[in-house]
Amino acid sequence: MDDNTYECPSCGATVYPEMTRCPQCGHNMYPVEDETAQVEKPAPTWLSVLGTLLIGWIIAAGIATTVNFVVAAFVHPNQLGGWGRAILLLAGPFGVLVGAYVATAMHRRHNRLMGVLVGVLTLPALVLLATYWVQVTPAVLYSLTSVLLGFVTLITGYLGGRLNETFAPGSDWKEKWKVRGWEDMLYQDLLRKVRFNGAAADRLIEYERKQDPQATRLKLIQSAIERLDRDSR
Repeated sequence: MDDNTYECPSCGATVYPEMTRCPQCGHNMYPVEDETAQVEKPAPTWLSVLGTLLIGWIIAAGIATTVNFVVAAFVHPNQLGGWGRAILLLAGPFGVLVGAYVATAMHRRHNRLMGVLVGVLTLPALVLLATYWVQVTPAVLYSLTSVLLGFVTLITGYLGGRLNETFAPGSDWKEKWKVRGWEDMLYQDLLRKVRFNGAAADRLIEYERKQDPQATRLKLIQSAIERLDRDSR
């Protein structure tokens, strides 16, 4: 270990100064900041959950309705072409994506489920908007296009919740990307040490995995480099 690294006080893994958490065990290297940042959130009431879903639905249905009104202002239903149909079909899922993201940002719990619920609530509004362009009948509702559109709408709701869960303030996605960046850099260093023999580098990593099966790939690469450095002395 050199002057540019130090050990995690929890597990002893090698940690670089740029890292705020240990890549091995996730230990926060700045516990004072962590203590001030951790504030228990009160459990949401049913009223707050319903209010959050309502806001997500308003945003999702509002975007879809706005798109429909804009298209209807310029195009008659009988003259709706391929591009117009595509815009109308995508307006609903896009609105649900935005609405789910906003709703889950407010709720902060069960993000993916909340996103799907926003999609479920928006489906009747999309059916209602479709009455301007086509006559909605059971055959239309159960057609392949309608079923696929409903499925895509629910998926985009799920994705909206997932996006907020991943990129919301306070999440560790930046730290994960930083760790992945260090992993790539260290792997390149390992390749350089074995003269860019990929098979040899992978064998060294697998050897370290046998020594410590629970270690992360970053830790395994670090251990392989340290072992090479010790053996070359």
